[in-house]
Amino acid sequence: MRSADRIMPKPLVGPRRWTFITAIWTCIALLLPAYRILGSLKIVWFATALGLIVLSFALGKVGRPLYPVVWCVAGYGALIAVVTATVEGTVTENLFTGAQLFILLGLGVFALTANVRDDSNFLRSVTIAFLIGQTISSLAGIAQVAGSSVAGFSTTQGRAPGLAAHPNVLGMLSCLAILICVHLLVHIRRRRLIVTVFALVNLGGLLATGSLSSLFAGALGILIAAICMRDNIKHLIKIIAGIAVVSWLVLTFTDFADSVRTPADRYMQVTGQTAAESTWAIRERTYSFAWTAIKEHPFVGNGLAAEHGVTFDGVTVTHNIFLRAWFQGGIMLAIAVALIVAGVIIVAFLSMIRQENGLAAGVLVTVMGFALTSAFFEQPDYWLPALVAWAAISQAANRAETDSQPRHGDVRFHSSTDTVSSTDTVATSVGA
Repeated sequence: MRSADRIMPKPLVGPRRWTFITAIWTCIALLLPAYRILGSLKIVWFATALGLIVLSFALGKVGRPLYPVVWCVAGYGALIAVVTATVEGTVTENLFTGAQLFILLGLGVFALTANVRDDSNFLRSVTIAFLIGQTISSLAGIAQVAGSSVAGFSTTQGRAPGLAAHPNVLGMLSCLAILICVHLLVHIRRRRLIVTVFALVNLGGLLATGSLSSLFAGALGILIAAICMRDNIKHLIKIIAGIAVVSWLVLTFTDFADSVRTPADRYMQVTGQTAAESTWAIRERTYSFAWTAIKEHPFVGNGLAAEHGVTFDGVTVTHNIFLRAWFQGGIMLAIAVALIVAGVIIVAFLSMIRQENGLAAGVLVTVMGFALTSAFFEQPDYWLPALVAWAAISQAANRAETDSQPRHGDVRFHSSTDTVSSTDTVATSVGA
């Protein structure tokens, strides 16, 4: 087994075990794709996820992430935004959203890095749980475009929300599930049929959303992951070609294609070449509105609460995380987001050069690519996959430094009883 894609090492201390904390995080990952429709359980999910992060800090269970200054600045930026984003909002109104951002950005990656370090089953468990939950959500999306109502949701303008409550959310999470499936298919030897079915279902879920922003972000993430795993390029080509052929057969010989809005249809609508209003034009108007407000108040934000983030029509928020952070939170929050985006670009670039961290780098690029064209801000179901991916890369780097292994600019794990690769940890759970 090659060392290039090893991103999930054994813990520095302690035996291999499935801890109670990992069990809770596994439940959180399983329900994450349906978080927005959980009703009264939504607050339980939300409080549990953020509460575990705070509890980890309270108990001193933290790890050192890659580029910790990025996340320290992010936490600081969230706190500063609470007290300075007062053009329309108030400190009291800012507290809830500001606290979310502080916990997720300022504390989250430190806590999750510790979880990866202390329990070698953590990444495997949350990854497979998320894949199962998201595949169920994609199945719901496919059923919705076929004409059924699932969990009280049906299609809107031909676009399915699955169990995610919005087509764009389902689209982005489907892309992450496809990335996981591709990674597994590269490495596992058994149960490939199951993983292939999961990949096809999530591809169907993605197509059912009609989300071009998700499609482009996912394509970029898969490209980054493929470059990182280029030693397996022949296997990757077979996997992608096989999925493409099966998808073509399904679209050609079933009614599914008649039920969904194809990427070509969506491109025509997004770019204003149909009778429907151009969604790209709407995005541009949100950018223009936000930038005008930023020029008027470049150092302070409008307010962190959602009602202070609406733009030209009094409903739509800014569909770009950097502009939205600056418009609503002020200059320090904008700097924090810019550092995170820059950090993801650096991690992806180094991962491609060094042929490592394929899955994690792909997840980070997909999430941040989506964030640059969507209403991405404080939502935990957006941030948590990226934070887990960053924690995985961080702990791999920490383990390499502790073991004093030879490095060629970055982490390069070698086969030994003291290392566990992403293949070992994720693929084991599907019978490799």
